[in-house]
Amino acid sequence: MARREVVRLPVAGQMRDHVSYSELRLFEQCEWKWYLVKALGLGADERSLPMEFGSAIHSTLEKAFSPDATPSQEELDLEFRSAYEKNVEGLELQPHEVEERERLRELGPKIVRDALACPDLQGIRPMKNELALMVPIARTDGLDVKFKGFVDFVYAKRLKTKTVIYIADFKTCTWGWPAAKLMDPKVCAQILLYKHFFCKITGANPRDVSAAFILLRKTPREGDSSVSVEKIGAGPKVLQSALDFLQGTITGMHSGEYRKNRESCVRRWVDPVTKEDREARCPFFETTECPSADVPGVSTPR
Repeated sequence: MARREVVRLPVAGQMRDHVSYSELRLFEQCEWKWYLVKALGLGADERSLPMEFGSAIHSTLEKAFSPDATPSQEELDLEFRSAYEKNVEGLELQPHEVEERERLRELGPKIVRDALACPDLQGIRPMKNELALMVPIARTDGLDVKFKGFVDFVYAKRLKTKTVIYIADFKTCTWGWPAAKLMDPKVCAQILLYKHFFCKITGANPRDVSAAFILLRKTPREGDSSVSVEKIGAGPKVLQSALDFLQGTITGMHSGEYRKNRESCVRRWVDPVTKEDREARCPFFETTECPSADVPGVSTPR
């Protein structure tokens, strides 16, 4: 169980006029870190090689599945490499990341090719990339809060009896996601909330809209494609679980009482590629904003 300590602050009134899924997960990870970052505006952006690689892949796939044009493979290769080099420029790399940087530079175009050849993405009609959401959230406490998000990819596909709209989010990962993660209510909440608010603003029948994560694997298992489409069940119960997560977290954000989750101060894991031990620390750990305390042994990063 996480070791947590309560911090009470004289916070009054509404703190923010919108909330995103990433903010919900940050609050769940550590309420105190959320307060420092989102309420007080402290801390710099936490950049990393995987994050910058993922950003370059996402932007390239937006071009690959553009509703307006069909770029050539050569154009897509150039698009990825240009975005990737720009993203990693000035990034401070650890010694083990120097070789990984070059490996990812060559891997990017392959992932794009695998995405275009993915059986589940054949015969689709791209509709929208980076669809912006800013939708009011129904509350009973007078808070005027909107849900903010960007849907990576909206496309339509003709099935046997009808055409279905897919709300999809690209996710870079190592080898894939285990079944437990694909069924994790907090993980699935992102795409379920995207679907829910998409239907709100478009009037689409939820029965005609599906939700999916498109996994982009950096080290796929032998014989596997580097791209797979994982459809997420979006029935009434799982949708209600996502909405409860949203509403409950918003209530906590406006409570004025925030807890420090000491288990999130230091994350340790084994690198799946090099098999070496890795460690990542919260940027506020052992600072004046969050003085040090005993840290539990090992926790697995999400």
